[in-house]
Amino acid sequence: MTIYMTPHITDDKIAAMDVFDAFRLGEELLDSRFPRDAARVLRKVVDAEPGHAGAWELLGRAHFAAAQLSPAEESFRRLVDLEPTSAWAQTALGLALDRQSRHREGAVHHRIAAAMGASPRDATRVELVDRPTG
Repeated sequence: MTIYMTPHITDDKIAAMDVFDAFRLGEELLDSRFPRDAARVLRKVVDAEPGHAGAWELLGRAHFAAAQLSPAEESFRRLVDLEPTSAWAQTALGLALDRQSRHREGAVHHRIAAAMGASPRDATRVELVDRPTG
């Protein structure tokens, strides 16, 4: 389902939702390009289910899409803790750090993702950081 109009989601409405419905609504909001609203809804999910990797991924993606980079980093760090063998999680954390101009820190996660065989782009990001200047 695509949401075409700007959603009006109050804190009371979020509080009244069950966790599954909040997860699905957060997913729909993110897909419909309402990342700030998605993040508000998905916060309920990760608070209720702190070990749910899928919820942390969606929350991180929502924060990242909304350019809320510090919360995106925190969400992706939690995702990496929950799923340490996920190359996607490593790449996402690396990108969140890159967008904050913390390229050296991001390169660590891109290296891990590249070692896992995630994407040739991870290796390219590492090369850009390691390239000598001058």
